[in-house]
Amino acid sequence: MPNPKPGIATTCLIACLLLLACTATVQEPTAAPTLAPVTVPVTVEVTRIVPQQVIVETTPTPPQACVPATFEDAQAINIGAILPLSSPGSLLNGFAMQTALNIAVTELNEAGGIRGLPVRLITYDSAGQPEQAAAYARRLIMEDCVAAITGLYHNRTALAVAEKAANLDMPLIVAGASADSVTAAQYRQVFRIAPTDTMLANMPAKWLAEVGDYNQDGMLFVVPIIDSRTADSAHWQRMQAAFDEFAIRHEILPVDLPSSDFSSVIARIVTLEHLPDAIFILTGGEDALEMHAQILASGIGPQKNTLIISNESALDSDLFWRLVPDGAGAVVGHMGPWAKTVSPQGQTFAIKYAQYMGRWPEAHAFAAYDSVYLIADALERSSTPTGPDVIAALRLANVTLAAGRYHFPYTADKPPDGVTAPDFMWQQWPDAPMLYLQYAEPGQPANEMPVIWPQIYRTADAPVIR
Repeated sequence: MPNPKPGIATTCLIACLLLLACTATVQEPTAAPTLAPVTVPVTVEVTRIVPQQVIVETTPTPPQACVPATFEDAQAINIGAILPLSSPGSLLNGFAMQTALNIAVTELNEAGGIRGLPVRLITYDSAGQPEQAAAYARRLIMEDCVAAITGLYHNRTALAVAEKAANLDMPLIVAGASADSVTAAQYRQVFRIAPTDTMLANMPAKWLAEVGDYNQDGMLFVVPIIDSRTADSAHWQRMQAAFDEFAIRHEILPVDLPSSDFSSVIARIVTLEHLPDAIFILTGGEDALEMHAQILASGIGPQKNTLIISNESALDSDLFWRLVPDGAGAVVGHMGPWAKTVSPQGQTFAIKYAQYMGRWPEAHAFAAYDSVYLIADALERSSTPTGPDVIAALRLANVTLAAGRYHFPYTADKPPDGVTAPDFMWQQWPDAPMLYLQYAEPGQPANEMPVIWPQIYRTADAPVIR
């Protein structure tokens, strides 16, 4: 069979291959000087692609809070809350704060809302986990369109949410967490109405410095009795530093708990070179009342000009007088408002809270309740519901609510100097109630105890001994 003749396709294929071969040869680098003029268009090409490298459309738009720009655009005022409502968080404290928040929002809506708009509370459960709290904070800001956030019982969750609030320019009122660092970071968005760790640790020294040499032996001397399991805690280190700052001699006595026999620690007190002006029983539970009774039985107490300060279990007056029948003159430390210090609004709140919880509101419950009214007050004075305007209004707060008169003396206009005002006083309420009460007479009901410190809440001269 004869060989076929090359067709047109075959001829074209051969021609293309020859052309490619020629092209490859042309693209091989040579040293020919005639190529030098080509540098001009190359420079033009480089210049033309520079704008493509700086196109702003390729940069992601920063996240924005979705709160309405004006009150006219809003159908409601949304307030966010982040609380521990399940394990491993402190769910009982979370429930207390949630109850207080609900009462405040209900009252506001019954009174016509905020600027005539209904108030909606949106709560998320942090479970005490900072990552979860931060994620919910972002949801509140970006999806739920809240005007402000409150709550936060745990320190780590408060720190995580504070950072998120700062990044997204959202007002935040911390109602429970006490870590100095929450406000020491000085985010302009973050306010706190709970006391700080240092404020709490300084409380005994500041009070005793005002009392002075109570037994008039020429020396101000105090004995704190603490649980040996917490002897190395940061709280006691801060407390000792405060005693040193106020030139108060002190000797901390650790005690092993649980126990019902405190003769060993009492023996150590009896053998001290100087009789204490005050003995702080800083252990928890009914053990403190047992210890109190045994100290009195040893002959040490108000009858010898030594003040004995017990824990909050002594505020159960029926239990106290049963276990400490000679306890007249006992001083009791209490965090939060007391019956004799609250405003009429506070009395009403306490009654409503007791209907749900069966007890006097805790400090963090008062703070949660008042935080809603602080936000409402700021919104009533703010030109818009947006973060910057609400923050500016909060800085100028001067309003009496359930727990007291709220104000923030240290803000961007007058920041703390780090000396007379520590960094943690940034947008910190300075008058968070940290009280000393006293049983002024035998059998006195706890709700009738006078407040003997601090001056701003005092209802009787301090200390009262009858």
